[in-house]
Amino acid sequence: MNFEDMALGRLVPADTVHIDRYPYSAVAPQTVEHVERSLKLPSYRNLYDQGREGACVGFGSSWMMSILNRRFYDARWLWDRAKECDEWDFTNPGDNNGTSVRAAMDVLRKMGHCRIFRRKTHPPALMEGIHENRWATTVDQIRTCIAGGTPVAIGVNWYRNFDHPVQKGRSYWIGEGDLGFVRGGHAVCIYRASDRMQAVGIVNNWGPLYPLVLMPYETLQRLLDEHGEATMVTDRV
Repeated sequence: MNFEDMALGRLVPADTVHIDRYPYSAVAPQTVEHVERSLKLPSYRNLYDQGREGACVGFGSSWMMSILNRRFYDARWLWDRAKECDEWDFTNPGDNNGTSVRAAMDVLRKMGHCRIFRRKTHPPALMEGIHENRWATTVDQIRTCIAGGTPVAIGVNWYRNFDHPVQKGRSYWIGEGDLGFVRGGHAVCIYRASDRMQAVGIVNNWGPLYPLVLMPYETLQRLLDEHGEATMVTDRV
C-alpha cells in the first residue's frame, strides 16, 4: 500500500513550555510492568478522513476525544479553531495550513468541542472538551496511560516509511528498518500498547483504507525525541 500523496499538517511549536510546565510525569501513576491493552474504537473510522486537507491535528485530537467519550466530533471545526489561537500568522480558518497539537488542546480546554449527532453539528460545548491535559515524553508514560484506559494524541515527524504499512500475519506495521526521509509533520492517535509485540497501535486519519498499524516502541521514542508532542487527558470537564 502506498499513501505518499496523503495530506499531513502538524506544525512544531517554537518552544516546549507546555511540555515543561505540564508533564505527565508529575501526575502519572507508577509505570506499569506489563501492558496488553487495546482501547475500543468507535465504528465511524470512515468518517474520520482528512482527505487532501492539512487537518490532521483536528482529526487526531478528535479521535482521542471520540475514544474517551464515544461521540463523533467535528474535526475540521477543531482544526480551524486551533489555527485561530496558535503562534503562526500564516495559519487561518479556511486555509489548508496545519497547526500544533498544543493549539488543539488549548481549544478543547477553553471552548470544548462540537459534537456531530444525527448529521447535525452542534455548537461547541465545554462538556465535550477537557479540563486538563498533560504531555508525555517517554514510551513508558504512554504505555502506562494506555494501560489505564486513556488514548494519546501525538504530533510527530512523519517518515516516508510510514506511508507503506507492511502486513505481517494479521497485523500491519510501520516504523521498522530504514525510515527514509521526513515527509512532514502528522498528528494521529495511539489506542493500543503491547509489550508482547513491543509496539503501540495507531489509528490514522485517512479513512479505513489506511489500516490500523503497529509501531515499535523504539521508533515511537525516536519520534518523541524529535520535537514530538504526545498528550493525554488527565481531567475531563
